[in-house]
Amino acid sequence: MKYFKIEIIVSNSFFQDLISRLERLGVHGYTALEVFKGKGAKNGEQLSEGLLPITRSSLVFTVASRKLTNKVIEHIQPYLDQRGGVLITYPIHYASGLSE
Repeated sequence: MKYFKIEIIVSNSFFQDLISRLERLGVHGYTALEVFKGKGAKNGEQLSEGLLPITRSSLVFTVASRKLTNKVIEHIQPYLDQRGGVLITYPIHYASGLSE
């Protein structure tokens, strides 16, 4: 079976809603990391030094089958278009320790 890595960067103010949506789609495992710093083409350099956690962003990633990846793209991209965020997927050539 072909697997894909899904990466989503989203504001922490939408983090719990994003996770709920992913779980409803069938994504049951993920890793989330707080974004310290980034630089994008639209907004330039961004520092995550806000006093409140909701002013920061998180990188959420998971590994999924092609079918689930397509479902995530179909349902999550419109959500991110409305709230802001980035969704990236790419094929995995090797992975170990994954549970089905």
